[in-house]
Amino acid sequence: MRFIVPAFVLLLSLPAMAHIQLDVPLVRYSNASGEINKRCPCGSGAGTSSCGGTVLSDPNRSATRVTTYAPGETITVQWRETIGHTGRYRIAFDNDGADLADFNANILADIADPSGGTGNTGNGNRWSTTITLPTTPCTNCTLQLLQIMNGNTTNPVASPVGASTYFQCADIVIAAPASEGEGEGEGEGEGEGEGEGEGEGEGEGEGEGEPGEGEGEPGEGEGEPAEGEGEPAEGEGEGETVDDGCAQGGMAWSPAALLLVLARRRRRAA
Repeated sequence: MRFIVPAFVLLLSLPAMAHIQLDVPLVRYSNASGEINKRCPCGSGAGTSSCGGTVLSDPNRSATRVTTYAPGETITVQWRETIGHTGRYRIAFDNDGADLADFNANILADIADPSGGTGNTGNGNRWSTTITLPTTPCTNCTLQLLQIMNGNTTNPVASPVGASTYFQCADIVIAAPASEGEGEGEGEGEGEGEGEGEGEGEGEGEGEGEPGEGEGEPGEGEGEPAEGEGEPAEGEGEGETVDDGCAQGGMAWSPAALLLVLARRRRRAA
C-alpha cells in the first residue's frame, strides 16, 4: 500500500533556510542549512525579526571567524539572496560590539532590492557592493547586513525596528599595518674620505743646513714635522751666509739652531 505525503507536510519537514547568506567578509554564523537568520541584530539567538523585543545586541563574537582590514580600506561586501523579496539592503558598522543603536548610527551603504531573486552582479542571485571602512582602528568591531522586506525600494532605512528583516553580521578587526622596516634599522655605510688640506707651518719641517765654504759647523735644526695632511711649508728666499761660515741654502733654520749660532757669535766677539 502506497502513501502519498501532502506537499505542505514535506515543506514543514524541510529545514528552514536563510533568506540571505553573507559570503565576504566571513559571516559570524555559518549559514548552515537549517539556520534562520531572522534574529535581531545578527541573525541568531534571542531577538525578533522586527527588532521589537528587548534584545537588541549580540555579544556572541566568533574568535575563529574574524577578518582583518586596514584603516579606511575600501572592501567589497558579497552575499546571496536565496529567497527573493522586495525592499532594501543595508550595511552598517559598530566599532565596539554588535548593538542595533550603533549600527543605526553608522550606516555605510543602503541599496534597493527589487522583486525577484536576481542579484546585481549578473551572476544569478549574487550581490555585491563596495564600502569604505572607518579610519579608526578597532579590535571588537562588526559589520551588519540587513535585508528589509518592507516592499519599499525608494527610501533608505534608518532603523529596521518594526519591519520584517533578515540579519547577518561579520566580525572584523581594523588594524594599522606595522611600519615598514620597524626594528630593522641597520644601515651600512662605509665612508671613505680623502681630505686634502693645505697646511701652513712656520719653520716646521726638517731643515738641515749644508755647511758653507767658511769654517763652522753645519746647521743642526730639526723641526717637528707638520701635523695633518698638507703641503709642507716652502721657504722662500735666497741662501745667506752668516758670519760663522754656515750657509742657509734656502732651508728654514730652527729656533734652536739660530740660538746656537748667536751664542757662538757672542763667544767669538768676547
